[in-house]
Amino acid sequence: MVERELTRRQILIALGIGITTPLVGCGGGSSASTPPPPLPQPLDITPTVTFDGTATTGLTTEYAYLTASSTLNPAFTFSGASLAAITPFGTTYPRQNMVSADLANADTSSPGSLYSTFYHTGKTLDVIQYGFSDGVTLYINDSFIARYGLAFTSGTAQGGSASGITLAANSSVVSGYYNEYYVRIAGGTGVLNEARQITAYDGTTFNATVASAWTTTPDSTTLYVIQEGTQPFVLDGPTGSIKYLHLKWNVSGQRKITIEQGIFVGVESDGTIAAAPTAATTPLLAVGDSFWEGDAAPINIPRLLDTFASSMNWLPTGLGQGGTGYITPYTNRLNFQDRIAPPNEAWRVSHTATGGTFTITVTYGGAADTTAALAHSASQIQIEAALNALANVVGAGASFAVARGDLGTPLIFVAHGMPGATITFDNGAATGGTFGVIGTYVGDVATNVPKDASGAPTSFYLLVPGSGNDSTYTDAEVQAAATYVAQQIVARFPTAIPIFTGVFGDASAGDSVIGAADISRNAALAAAAAYLPKIGGKVPFIDTYQAGLGGLKIINGLGTVADPQAGTNSNYKSITEPGHPTGAGSQFLSDWLVPQVKALIA
Repeated sequence: MVERELTRRQILIALGIGITTPLVGCGGGSSASTPPPPLPQPLDITPTVTFDGTATTGLTTEYAYLTASSTLNPAFTFSGASLAAITPFGTTYPRQNMVSADLANADTSSPGSLYSTFYHTGKTLDVIQYGFSDGVTLYINDSFIARYGLAFTSGTAQGGSASGITLAANSSVVSGYYNEYYVRIAGGTGVLNEARQITAYDGTTFNATVASAWTTTPDSTTLYVIQEGTQPFVLDGPTGSIKYLHLKWNVSGQRKITIEQGIFVGVESDGTIAAAPTAATTPLLAVGDSFWEGDAAPINIPRLLDTFASSMNWLPTGLGQGGTGYITPYTNRLNFQDRIAPPNEAWRVSHTATGGTFTITVTYGGAADTTAALAHSASQIQIEAALNALANVVGAGASFAVARGDLGTPLIFVAHGMPGATITFDNGAATGGTFGVIGTYVGDVATNVPKDASGAPTSFYLLVPGSGNDSTYTDAEVQAAATYVAQQIVARFPTAIPIFTGVFGDASAGDSVIGAADISRNAALAAAAAYLPKIGGKVPFIDTYQAGLGGLKIINGLGTVADPQAGTNSNYKSITEPGHPTGAGSQFLSDWLVPQVKALIA
């Protein structure tokens, strides 16, 4: 992994500090001997990052608002949904109030969701998370800053040294297992919350060597935590359900602050968000699975999507959703086909009821069938099952998919194999609100196509990687699904420059060697890519198994499997998310992928 040193100008841009040169000697004064005014001294703009359990004064933490006066956050953007569809939740929300959640098809308004709110004063930023979270990526003015996550193991040290710590006897026996993770002092001897990155780990002695010396040498009374970043979020309250990420700057200023929580994206600033300077202007939309999200440690570096886009000098919009594939939907999420090119029978559905029941009527081919009464709190799975049990749906050999939406569109209904079908809701027994169709769902790509000042679509790259989540389907089934996607991209997005890739990673397969099934799966995806517009006379497909039969898979060959093996490089292995590359693994993948793509588009 190559670390890049930022210039002062890059740091200034990242922090939203304008770079200007004062004009000297351009006035109409007559005294040539008057010395010019002194040049402004360089500002101390280096951000200081602190993690503590004390939010900024005046922030009401039990409700997700900017201030105690319940002022909502001023601006949000979500991948997969238009801004017009986003409405922050207010005080009537029946559970914890919040102002943000996952993007289209990626979250729900039920307990256990990912909840976040932000407060930016100009010199401080508070990220407050309610409930479960899987890590946060922070950008300042579209420049990557860091990723932060939770602790995943802890213990009492057996001893320590000036630049090391001996972990508990139940720690991993695989040498290198904890490399690049962080160890934090959590109690006992040592400076509380002091964290050091692990540079080497001996699975025989349990000794972890750290990057720099401890202020106080640990001993057998030292409590420690192994974690994904320099500090975890701080738990607060008797339930431990609120987590704070508190940052501060030495200089006040307006900044574009982008928080990605899993695949949620929210943007907030102190005042109107100014157009942020960006390192790239070529837009990239990526529709993949969670492999591109980098949900594994060490996480204080970008994800695969970030490292790839940065190396290409492209500006990415991540439309990845965990567990999905061309065919496979994940629980409450849609597959690639529906997210890129849903059928005409796809609806955005509102949900404001807080009690009672409702029914849904599907009309198709002149027949109207109605579901049994559904509770206002019915899950997406329950609603989907009720729809798929209707006689006219079964008779047509059709099916419904019901997915989670964004704040303005809590639910998305997609009917497959029912051209011309319509749906209606009966809210007669619902209380506190209603269910109802509020518009057509056109997919996540359509709402993110870049446009010029006149609203005309402009060109963009559209990357669709193969997914290991489709492994239960045959090559022919995957090829048919990918072919549909390719044909629909050509028909729907004339300004897109699409690129398909083979399957990346296969990290949970447990086999590092490329087999015949791997090659045939990539061949099926390549056949689908043949329907895409050629680039320089070439089919826009990147073969991820180009090493051939018996060769090593790109990531598996370096050990990113559920149980890291002795003698392999643990820097590429995920401990907390076995199906994903680490940050260093993402960099390695990018270093491989970038020249392949550059050769394609050259």
